[in-house]
Amino acid sequence: MISCSNRNDIDNIISNEYEKCDSKTNCIVDLAVSMNFEWDTMCYYSGAYSLEEINQDLGFDLKQFTDIGDRVIFLSKGNIVYQKEWFPNPSEPKIGTVFKTDLKKFRVSKLDARFRINKEGQVFFLTKL
Repeated sequence: MISCSNRNDIDNIISNEYEKCDSKTNCIVDLAVSMNFEWDTMCYYSGAYSLEEINQDLGFDLKQFTDIGDRVIFLSKGNIVYQKEWFPNPSEPKIGTVFKTDLKKFRVSKLDARFRINKEGQVFFLTKL
């Protein structure tokens, strides 16, 4: 599994992509190009999704899991190559990446991984195109 280095950290990648955008109001990121590792499927699970539900959706048992956070998992040929979890702390301002969706989970293929980036404070909101 790929470690959470600065180069591969999704929060850093999204921040860098946003800074490169000419138009901050219409900033688009293609994760197929931006993610610095080989992958074919990205899975998003909201904090409302349980470990059992995630394991059932993935088809195997997730080894790393901490409750109450949103998470993104990148797969390559059915194996996890990267994952990131975000944990809300009501006493601190939000930072990092937030997938803006009403869905508790979604999957995208590498061929369809384009998102609009909107920044508010220290948060980068990604909306699927």
